[in-house]
Amino acid sequence: MHDKEIKLFTEGLKQAHNEIYLDAVKEFQKLVDDCPDSELADDALYNIGLCYFNIKQFENAISFFNKVITDYPDATISILDGGNEFGKTAAKCHYAIVNCCLALGNIGKAKEHAAITINYPNSYVKAEDEKRLFADLASNAMAKYLKNV
Repeated sequence: MHDKEIKLFTEGLKQAHNEIYLDAVKEFQKLVDDCPDSELADDALYNIGLCYFNIKQFENAISFFNKVITDYPDATISILDGGNEFGKTAAKCHYAIVNCCLALGNIGKAKEHAAITINYPNSYVKAEDEKRLFADLASNAMAKYLKNV
């Protein structure tokens, strides 16, 4: 990994943390454009999707999450990404798509992606010394949504 990639990625994270989402998108996209083979490219695309999710542009978010799944199916979550997520980037993209679909009221598509997360048994978020599989998070999101409909 090169300094340029790390600098672009961390600048994008900083902008996203400060809720300056469109500037964050520019930083992440520059990383992808300049270094498409970087081990951070999949994480940058995921974070672009997350930025769009945070500004409620769910269709745009889904397109970036799908791009990760299609273009980087075997990529792993970068440790630069905060350190509490582990496994395949595609797993958290499917989970993110579940949340986007629920926000759009597309329960059928949310169910499809929730079912796919089961294929990632080693992909999880670690919180308070507990592993939470993306599959469990997706299932919980579906249950919560359906309870409140």
